[in-house]
Amino acid sequence: MKRPALLLVCFAVLGAMSFPAGNTQAAAEGKAKVIGYYMDASDDYYKAGFQVFKALATKAGWQVLDVVGQGTAPEQVSAVENFITQKVDALVVVQNSPQTTSECLKKASAAGIPEFHLTHNPPNEPGLAGFAGFDWVYDGELAAQSAVKHNVKKLIMIEGKLGQGTAAGQTQGFLQGYKKAGKDIGNLLDSVGVKGAGGKDLQVVFWGSGGWFADPAKKVMQDAITSLGQDGFDGAYVQNDEMMTGALQAMQEAGLDPSKYWLGSSNGKEKSWDWVAKGLTTMDVNQCPTLEADICFQQITAFFAGKPYKKAEGHG
Repeated sequence: MKRPALLLVCFAVLGAMSFPAGNTQAAAEGKAKVIGYYMDASDDYYKAGFQVFKALATKAGWQVLDVVGQGTAPEQVSAVENFITQKVDALVVVQNSPQTTSECLKKASAAGIPEFHLTHNPPNEPGLAGFAGFDWVYDGELAAQSAVKHNVKKLIMIEGKLGQGTAAGQTQGFLQGYKKAGKDIGNLLDSVGVKGAGGKDLQVVFWGSGGWFADPAKKVMQDAITSLGQDGFDGAYVQNDEMMTGALQAMQEAGLDPSKYWLGSSNGKEKSWDWVAKGLTTMDVNQCPTLEADICFQQITAFFAGKPYKKAEGHG
């Protein structure tokens, strides 16, 4: 299948720049390094990054201990505490929230263990040794550019997990994208979450959070369709591909033709290329969790080797 490259926005801009990998052999000298790796939920985006990190770590002679939570703050704190008790050499965390991470950073710093983060922007506090993630605000701006071209005025906004920073960044970027295009969005930037807020060029007629997963997003879209009717919206920004899966199911089960609406998302998973090719969705901003993981591995390698490296600077 010829991929519709012009219809998909390829997004490979990380908040951190990559740097030459350190000497992995140096990192493996002496006692094998042990990494404690925590993921907030069983999300396939997180899994893809983990698999790459573990493969690289194994090749370097490290051991990786992993814990997957169910999306709660206490699980992250408990996992970090247990890793500290096990005296791991470094921590890798995909966080529940910046507030939870702040508590964990204090614990890791007190134990003298470096903590590295992926995907969601952590607070820049003592103990944070590095971060690799995408510019989520720019992600939202790219989606907005497409929506503006398609003259979307009545939008359903299905955000990811609230409180992590990532979803807020995408929402902010989307609204900023309209404003940068000279569109009237009223007080939307100060009215996030308020149904019907906006101006003559954009109203967000329905807000909801799908928590990055298909089933909750499907319920949000079902509620939106019931509330608005088929003519009450002309587009939906669904902030990742798993949630778009649920949104598409809701639309199809309600007898709506997705191709008649602007539908934008993020991740760039294989299925998103198929959706665009078939006309089910309009666009998708490509991201790469495996690149995040590779950069994180390089950071930790440099840290173990005592070499300088660039700490990530995430946005959103």
